[in-house]
Amino acid sequence: MKKISINFNTKNLDEKIQTAKSAFDREKCLEFDFDLSKLNLIDASRTVLLLSAELMKKNKNSKINCKLKDKTTMNIIAPRKLKNIFLSVNLENNVRDIKYNTKIFKRTGNAL
Repeated sequence: MKKISINFNTKNLDEKIQTAKSAFDREKCLEFDFDLSKLNLIDASRTVLLLSAELMKKNKNSKINCKLKDKTTMNIIAPRKLKNIFLSVNLENNVRDIKYNTKIFKRTGNAL
């Protein structure tokens, strides 16, 4: 299984979104890793919603792992209950708070 990772930032956000969309067309992998930790709340929400809808159109079995900036951003996006999105945020002491399908997990280490 191939993973594709993209780091997003505010300077070229639209370009990165187009890159991700084209990766959905080209690649038939089941897992995408997107680092949205440098984006603010509005940009992160917009990006997650756009990419989730685009991936759902292309491949319903694929998942997107999104690393977010803070718990506030995660708490805004999580109620949307996007079925192909896995949200996580880094907390202090390298502990990650993860929300997926309305369940909260705690994971240690830097897995993503």
